[in-house]
Amino acid sequence: MRAGVSAMVLLAAAGVAAFRAPPPRFRLAPTYRARDAAGSVVLTPSASPFGLAVTRDGTFNYDLDIQADDMPPVSSLGAYTTYEAWVATPKLDLVRDLGPIENGHVLHAHAGWNKFTVFVTAEALPIGKKWNGAIVLVGRSPSSMMQSFAGHPFYNTGQAPF
Repeated sequence: MRAGVSAMVLLAAAGVAAFRAPPPRFRLAPTYRARDAAGSVVLTPSASPFGLAVTRDGTFNYDLDIQADDMPPVSSLGAYTTYEAWVATPKLDLVRDLGPIENGHVLHAHAGWNKFTVFVTAEALPIGKKWNGAIVLVGRSPSSMMQSFAGHPFYNTGQAPF
Protein backbone atom coordinates (compact mmCIF):
# COMPACT_ATOMS: atom_id res chain seq x y z
CA MET A 1 0.00 0.00 0.00
CA ARG A 2 2.78 2.40 0.95
CA ALA A 3 4.58 1.80 -2.39
CA GLY A 4 1.35 2.60 -4.25
CA VAL A 5 0.95 5.93 -2.43
CA SER A 6 4.60 6.81 -3.08
CA ALA A 7 4.18 6.03 -6.77
CA MET A 8 1.07 8.24 -6.96
CA VAL A 9 2.88 11.14 -5.27
CA LEU A 10 5.81 10.72 -7.66
CA LEU A 11 3.52 10.67 -10.69
CA ALA A 12 1.65 13.75 -9.45
CA ALA A 13 4.92 15.63 -8.95
CA ALA A 14 6.06 14.60 -12.43
CA GLY A 15 2.76 15.81 -13.87
CA VAL A 16 3.14 19.21 -12.20
CA ALA A 17 6.68 19.52 -13.57
CA ALA A 18 5.50 18.51 -17.04
CA PHE A 19 2.95 21.34 -17.14
CA ARG A 20 5.25 24.13 -15.95
CA ALA A 21 4.74 27.25 -18.04
CA PRO A 22 7.65 28.40 -20.19
CA PRO A 23 9.52 31.49 -18.99
CA PRO A 24 8.10 34.83 -20.14
CA ARG A 25 9.44 36.21 -23.39
CA PHE A 26 9.07 39.55 -25.09
CA ARG A 27 9.75 40.67 -28.61
CA LEU A 28 12.45 43.05 -29.76
CA ALA A 29 10.88 45.07 -32.56
CA PRO A 30 12.94 46.47 -35.44
CA THR A 31 13.28 50.18 -36.12
CA TYR A 32 13.36 51.76 -39.57
CA ARG A 33 17.17 51.34 -39.60
CA ALA A 34 16.87 47.54 -39.80
CA ARG A 35 13.35 46.62 -40.90
CA ASP A 36 14.14 42.92 -41.38
CA ALA A 37 15.80 42.46 -37.99
CA ALA A 38 14.05 40.54 -35.24
CA GLY A 39 14.80 39.58 -31.69
CA SER A 40 13.49 38.32 -28.41
CA VAL A 41 14.29 38.36 -24.71
CA VAL A 42 13.59 35.41 -22.41
CA LEU A 43 13.11 36.43 -18.76
CA THR A 44 14.10 34.03 -16.03
CA PRO A 45 14.07 35.00 -12.36
CA SER A 46 17.66 34.97 -11.09
CA ALA A 47 18.60 32.04 -8.89
CA SER A 48 18.12 32.57 -5.17
CA PRO A 49 18.01 30.28 -2.15
CA PHE A 50 14.99 32.29 -0.96
CA GLY A 51 12.66 31.76 -3.93
CA LEU A 52 12.75 35.13 -5.67
CA ALA A 53 15.97 37.07 -6.12
CA VAL A 54 15.60 40.74 -5.27
CA THR A 55 17.95 43.66 -4.80
CA ARG A 56 18.43 45.44 -1.47
CA ASP A 57 15.68 47.89 -2.40
CA GLY A 58 13.23 45.09 -3.29
CA THR A 59 13.27 45.08 -7.09
CA PHE A 60 13.32 41.75 -8.90
CA ASN A 61 16.51 40.36 -10.44
CA TYR A 62 16.10 38.79 -13.86
CA ASP A 63 18.43 36.78 -16.04
CA LEU A 64 17.98 37.75 -19.67
CA ASP A 65 18.65 35.65 -22.74
CA ILE A 66 18.70 38.13 -25.61
CA GLN A 67 18.75 36.96 -29.21
CA ALA A 68 18.90 39.11 -32.32
CA ASP A 69 18.53 37.83 -35.87
CA ASP A 70 18.65 39.23 -39.40
CA MET A 71 20.44 42.45 -38.44
CA PRO A 72 22.20 44.02 -41.43
CA PRO A 73 26.00 44.28 -41.48
CA VAL A 74 26.75 46.91 -38.84
CA SER A 75 28.91 48.94 -41.24
CA SER A 76 25.92 49.36 -43.60
CA LEU A 77 24.29 51.64 -40.99
CA GLY A 78 27.16 54.12 -40.84
CA ALA A 79 30.57 54.40 -39.17
CA TYR A 80 29.76 51.63 -36.68
CA THR A 81 31.80 48.58 -35.73
CA THR A 82 29.63 46.50 -33.37
CA TYR A 83 26.13 45.82 -32.15
CA GLU A 84 25.63 46.46 -28.45
CA ALA A 85 22.73 45.51 -26.12
CA TRP A 86 21.50 47.91 -23.43
CA VAL A 87 18.94 47.86 -20.64
CA ALA A 88 17.30 51.02 -19.30
CA THR A 89 14.53 52.06 -16.95
CA PRO A 90 11.31 53.27 -18.66
CA LYS A 91 12.27 56.93 -18.07
CA LEU A 92 15.74 56.25 -19.56
CA ASP A 93 17.31 57.82 -16.48
CA LEU A 94 19.35 54.70 -15.72
CA VAL A 95 21.11 52.86 -18.56
CA ARG A 96 23.41 49.82 -18.43
CA ASP A 97 25.54 48.32 -21.18
CA LEU A 98 24.88 44.57 -21.45
CA GLY A 99 27.64 43.85 -23.95
CA PRO A 100 28.12 43.06 -27.63
CA ILE A 101 25.54 40.97 -29.45
CA GLU A 102 25.80 39.11 -32.75
CA ASN A 103 23.26 37.75 -35.22
CA GLY A 104 21.95 34.35 -34.16
CA HIS A 105 23.83 34.26 -30.85
CA VAL A 106 22.29 34.47 -27.38
CA LEU A 107 23.62 37.13 -25.02
CA HIS A 108 23.21 36.17 -21.36
CA ALA A 109 22.71 39.29 -19.25
CA HIS A 110 21.07 40.57 -16.09
CA ALA A 111 18.47 43.22 -15.22
CA GLY A 112 17.82 44.47 -11.72
CA TRP A 113 14.70 46.57 -12.34
CA ASN A 114 11.00 45.68 -12.24
CA LYS A 115 10.26 47.60 -15.44
CA PHE A 116 12.84 48.00 -18.18
CA THR A 117 13.50 48.44 -21.88
CA VAL A 118 16.08 46.50 -23.90
CA PHE A 119 17.80 48.16 -26.86
CA VAL A 120 20.19 46.85 -29.49
CA THR A 121 22.21 49.60 -31.13
CA ALA A 122 24.94 49.96 -33.73
CA GLU A 123 27.97 51.51 -32.02
CA ALA A 124 31.47 52.70 -32.79
CA LEU A 125 34.29 51.77 -30.47
CA PRO A 126 34.95 52.69 -27.73
CA ILE A 127 31.52 52.14 -26.17
CA GLY A 128 30.36 54.92 -23.85
CA LYS A 129 28.15 54.88 -20.78
CA LYS A 130 25.04 55.39 -22.93
CA TRP A 131 24.33 54.45 -26.51
CA ASN A 132 25.33 56.92 -29.22
CA GLY A 133 24.54 54.92 -32.33
CA ALA A 134 21.50 53.88 -34.31
CA ILE A 135 18.83 51.91 -32.44
CA VAL A 136 18.13 48.71 -34.36
CA LEU A 137 15.88 46.71 -31.99
CA VAL A 138 13.81 47.74 -28.97
CA GLY A 139 11.48 45.93 -26.59
CA ARG A 140 9.83 46.51 -23.22
CA SER A 141 9.53 44.04 -20.37
CA PRO A 142 5.98 42.77 -19.74
CA SER A 143 5.88 44.60 -16.40
CA SER A 144 6.52 47.88 -18.26
CA MET A 145 3.03 47.58 -19.71
CA MET A 146 1.45 47.73 -16.25
CA GLN A 147 0.33 51.16 -15.14
CA SER A 148 -1.94 52.56 -12.49
CA PHE A 149 -4.80 54.57 -13.92
CA ALA A 150 -6.03 55.76 -10.52
CA GLY A 151 -5.07 59.36 -11.35
CA HIS A 152 -6.62 59.29 -14.83
CA PRO A 153 -9.33 61.95 -15.42
CA PHE A 154 -11.80 59.19 -16.32
CA TYR A 155 -11.82 58.12 -12.68
CA ASN A 156 -12.17 61.68 -11.34
CA THR A 157 -15.85 61.79 -10.41
CA GLY A 158 -15.68 65.14 -8.67
CA GLN A 159 -16.67 63.54 -5.39
CA ALA A 160 -14.73 64.13 -2.20
CA PRO A 161 -12.76 61.12 -0.91
CA PHE A 162 -14.19 59.20 2.06
